[in-house]
Amino acid sequence: MTEYETSHLIPTEQAGQYSSTHVEQEEEECDFETGQILNLKADHKKHPWLWQSNSYAWSLGGLILLLLVFTGLELALLKLNLPDVDEEDKDALKFPRNLEELQRLNAILSSYINQHFPNVYVTYIITYIYLQSFSIPGSMWLSILGGALFNFWLALLTVSMCSAVGASIAYIISGSLGSVAVIRLVGDRIARWNEQLVQHKQHMFNYMVVLRIAPFPPNWTVNLGAPHLGVPICPFFWGTFFGVAAPSFIHVQAGAALDRLSSSDDLKLITPTNVACLAAVAVVALIPVFIRRYYKL
Repeated sequence: MTEYETSHLIPTEQAGQYSSTHVEQEEEECDFETGQILNLKADHKKHPWLWQSNSYAWSLGGLILLLLVFTGLELALLKLNLPDVDEEDKDALKFPRNLEELQRLNAILSSYINQHFPNVYVTYIITYIYLQSFSIPGSMWLSILGGALFNFWLALLTVSMCSAVGASIAYIISGSLGSVAVIRLVGDRIARWNEQLVQHKQHMFNYMVVLRIAPFPPNWTVNLGAPHLGVPICPFFWGTFFGVAAPSFIHVQAGAALDRLSSSDDLKLITPTNVACLAAVAVVALIPVFIRRYYKL
């Protein structure tokens, strides 16, 4: 059995510093409550639905295989759901990377949505969940596109739900691949994040809400690290759902004015007003935490 050096991976709760520990990767993992090592076999007994691979090669191979399978399913479902598109419009049916591509995609889909609303809506959901599941950039543009295509509240609800579902799929994939690949990829980041989780374990839902509003740590790091630090999937899911609603509100609102934008400079998402609104939502999410601490509940 091969041992991996995991220096600076597992922080100790008492000292608040990282420990240098040799970990047998086939048996051990980190616990966010204590900052110590957990037995993977015991964790598997608590979550029998979670198959875990403890080989880096198998983990990486499994991830590539899952990506290929999900990509194939995504393309097949898109082909089944999308209405017939004119040849000159097919080159615009791709993930938008800038405002011009987004506006062109919106113009094409808007021309089909009246007669093919279910097809366009299902296609939007499938694409959004796919991007979130594998942390592929582009979800912000899809959020803006949702605001342009759909009713405001429908778009906001859809974006929040797709974000939560996609993040939960990423959570399950990361947990199933085991700790070996995660340690190699983002071990140091997860170790630093673990120190904060230890302090917030009594109010994990509120912490997840704030975490999704804040720009750091990145969402993909949260999705990868959460299952290996003992974050339960229930507060993870609902914390993501409500947490992403705040920035998504801004994106969907921008999408409602998409046709009136003439350049990327007109797409002002980071403004003092928007930042203040996000900060206010984060404070509201923390109010129950302050109350519990004040009254020592």
